[in-house]
Amino acid sequence: MIPVFSVAQVRTVEKAEISRRGSEELMKQAAAAVSDAAVQLLHGEPGKNIVGLIGPGNNGGDGLYALANLARQGHNATAVLLSEKSHAPALEELRTAGGTITTAADAPQAASGADLVIDAIYGLGYRPGAKLPTVPRGVPVLAMDVPSGLDAATGAADDAALPAVRTVTFGALKEGLLTGDGPLLTGELSLVTLDFDFSAQSPMAWLVDPEAAGQLLDEHRSWRDAARHKYQRGVLGLIAGSDRYPGAAQLTARAALNAGVGLLRSHMPDKVQAYMAASAPEAVPLGDQEVAEALSQSRRHLHGRGAKISAWAIGPGLDPSGQPSEVIGKVFSSRQPAVIDASGLEIVPAGPSEQPRVLTPHAKELRMLLRRAGITVTAQDIAEEPQKWTRWAALSYNAVVLLKGPTNYIVEPGGKTLVVCHTSPKLATAGSGDVLTGILGTLLSDSSLTGVQGTALVSNQRLLELTACAAVIHGEVGRVAAEDSTVCATRLIEVLPRVMARFGF
Repeated sequence: MIPVFSVAQVRTVEKAEISRRGSEELMKQAAAAVSDAAVQLLHGEPGKNIVGLIGPGNNGGDGLYALANLARQGHNATAVLLSEKSHAPALEELRTAGGTITTAADAPQAASGADLVIDAIYGLGYRPGAKLPTVPRGVPVLAMDVPSGLDAATGAADDAALPAVRTVTFGALKEGLLTGDGPLLTGELSLVTLDFDFSAQSPMAWLVDPEAAGQLLDEHRSWRDAARHKYQRGVLGLIAGSDRYPGAAQLTARAALNAGVGLLRSHMPDKVQAYMAASAPEAVPLGDQEVAEALSQSRRHLHGRGAKISAWAIGPGLDPSGQPSEVIGKVFSSRQPAVIDASGLEIVPAGPSEQPRVLTPHAKELRMLLRRAGITVTAQDIAEEPQKWTRWAALSYNAVVLLKGPTNYIVEPGGKTLVVCHTSPKLATAGSGDVLTGILGTLLSDSSLTGVQGTALVSNQRLLELTACAAVIHGEVGRVAAEDSTVCATRLIEVLPRVMARFGF
């Protein structure tokens, strides 16, 4: 996992590193990383036209040194100076390397003929409303540290911001790269630490990428897992669906099955069970009496006709106008982990509970959860401080909370925060959340992933980690599904087995 820091923390460490090592050394290291990234984006082809948009500060100096590197490699490197002030040593190095230097008046013409534009205008120094040049549509932009137009502290961006296909950020990940408009502007995000020492700083959050998710999933796996039978692989109890909303239950069930759950038991109205038998015949119906038996056996760690439920998924497609059922109340009083989504969020009780829970609201549902807990916030409040309000919900409900969006915030009651980013807008489609519920329910049901056997409780730390893993898998499914087609929930479910295989399932 990669630590995420505030801009204030980054500035503090950066100041100390400049004092210790000198700015020129750090600028040249940053420039080397960017020139390497430029070569990768251009597939190593020689003689390309590379234009750098150069600002007045150290970020502009980084860009000039990067252009000098590229000029020495045989590329046509042009620096467009957007200010009368520029970093003199780097400017001289570009001249010596054979680069071209021009002014802001020539920026449109230079950018129109570019194979790649390097955005070295502001970095951390951007202020909202500052004038920005225009890059022609179709010309790829490589951003240095922070895309220009993006506030690295808040993630808010101006309409004239420069979207990048790749951003190389320095020192540490900044909060604004991962929140608000940040993920939509950064493109592929890579970190060059420059060996900055953040040991005296506490991260605001931790980014979980696919590599980190794979490591977290492998934490409790064993070569003996190959010999497990279906009950040992995990039994997921699904309480979902209504006569009014039968589809959500089917999507969640099919997602859980395609994610590899050992056994799926489904509790839902008779009419929905009839649909389920056709769309997900592997799901085994679970009646009221069998739920009670399964809960009793779970407490005693026994197996029987109502096989022990390892975890629960509650909420997709429940009729919000109906009263909470006695069955759901019994499950909420159990000690089996549960993922609670959609209409289940309207009935989950706040306050202390022995049940390990994951709540998965989007922003509007988070506002509802907070209101039910006596906390009044606006949609704008949540948009501006998503991590803060997700933590309040985690505290209020004594649960891990996943706030869904382009950036997923996953917070446990103690305040530790994991972040998962995906930038495919095609995931914003009806039923996508039901697919996530099926994936997460599958992970929570598998003892080889939770590390918990018998009647022991799953820790909030492990719930936090597995929730982040589910979000990563969900994002990867969206990315793969979007590569060659439009996306709907059914398409996500079709792609899911292929992605699960990449994570060792």
